[in-house]
Amino acid sequence: DAFSDLTVIFVDIVAFSSLAQRLWPGHLVTLLNDFFSAADDCADRHGIEKVKTIGDAYLAVAGGMASRGLGGEAAIRFGRDLVGRVGELGGRSGIDLQVRIGIHTGPVVGGVIGSNRLAYDYWGDTMNIASRLQHAAPPGGIAVSEATYFQTRHMQGYEPATTTLLKGVGETAIHIARV
Repeated sequence: DAFSDLTVIFVDIVAFSSLAQRLWPGHLVTLLNDFFSAADDCADRHGIEKVKTIGDAYLAVAGGMASRGLGGEAAIRFGRDLVGRVGELGGRSGIDLQVRIGIHTGPVVGGVIGSNRLAYDYWGDTMNIASRLQHAAPPGGIAVSEATYFQTRHMQGYEPATTTLLKGVGETAIHIARV
């Protein structure tokens, strides 16, 4: 399937590796389950399609096969909601828990490949750019591309844009959402 205007959301827990070294494995799994359950709940609430989890990262899309096609606006609402929920989770657990979120809108290809453990997945530069934006987001923040910014600037405030060199992408304008 080809999607000309899919919004991709990458979420990653800040400093997860050091957290994993400090916590007992059972506690870490409980914390991850609570995080992913909160993300799933936010995705359901905002019409976002969860694609998969990758380690401590959460990958989702808006406008795909199972989402309600709300694009960047739904992605921003999801991101704001999840940042708040992760803050609450951190407060309840006594652990300084924060996420970084990257969001980009553009063309993507989706489908099922392979012969076992089949799952619908997405590929393309849009996926890579969203991942790179996630790395550029501040802790507890949301970084979006210019494409997503133009879709959402009427409903979301942003810091002034900065231009950053993203690995494998080049010079990219990044907009940080005011959360």
